[in-house]
Amino acid sequence: MGKPFTLFTGLLTALTILTGCSLFDSKPELPPLPEPATTSGLAGAEKDLDKATQDRLSKVAASVGISYILSQREQDEKTNLVLRSELQLAKTLTGHADPIDWALTKKRVEAVLGGMPVADAYKKEQEEATALKKKLSDADAKYEAEKAKKQAEFNAKLLEREQALAQEKAMRVLEAEEARKDKFLYLGGLICLAGVACFIFGPKVMGLQLLAAGFAVSSFPFIWGTPYFPYIVGVFALLGAIGVARVVFRKKPTLVCENQPDDKPAE
Repeated sequence: MGKPFTLFTGLLTALTILTGCSLFDSKPELPPLPEPATTSGLAGAEKDLDKATQDRLSKVAASVGISYILSQREQDEKTNLVLRSELQLAKTLTGHADPIDWALTKKRVEAVLGGMPVADAYKKEQEEATALKKKLSDADAKYEAEKAKKQAEFNAKLLEREQALAQEKAMRVLEAEEARKDKFLYLGGLICLAGVACFIFGPKVMGLQLLAAGFAVSSFPFIWGTPYFPYIVGVFALLGAIGVARVVFRKKPTLVCENQPDDKPAE
């Protein structure tokens, strides 16, 4: 019975090691983590809106500017046609004015056409327009500064979130590795218990072999990845191959039956 038990033990150890290797698969046993949010969508939409607004204002400024230059020329039918066309284009780009602004502008034009001096009618409006332009420039600079500040705060929070996710992933990997080690310990413990039972109630050699196999399986996750792992596995594989070879190629005892006649003394 010793040799079959040796073969059984070698096969059980090899199967255990192969099963254990599957526990160290490189594929993570973790659920997919949520992807961190980005500002690409919002930033892209805001950038497109700013560009469209700037393009519109630039076209309006070009049409109004050339209209101002044309108004200073000697007027003829063709010049008036071009002037009206440029102002119509600027009107299309700007859209409708606020009712209050439209009423004030209409009142101002009617006052000038009614005899009010141009300098008196437009001096105050020109000063207000200059102040409004400076106000818009200051507001735009403040907006850009606030946007940069908010973007920096968001980037900091995003980096913090990514670091937290990376830490959580590392903890999950560590927990998975500990779970793998526990599997090997439980499996090795069961083999050791079987070895103790076999040592007490069965062949002692078989029990010692099971104990050795149990200790080998339990220590497997601790030597995995170390420089000694290939040598240890090679030694166990060699011993297993030797054990299997001894069982397979051992010579069976030959039973010789000799039927010799009884030599009886001659009477």
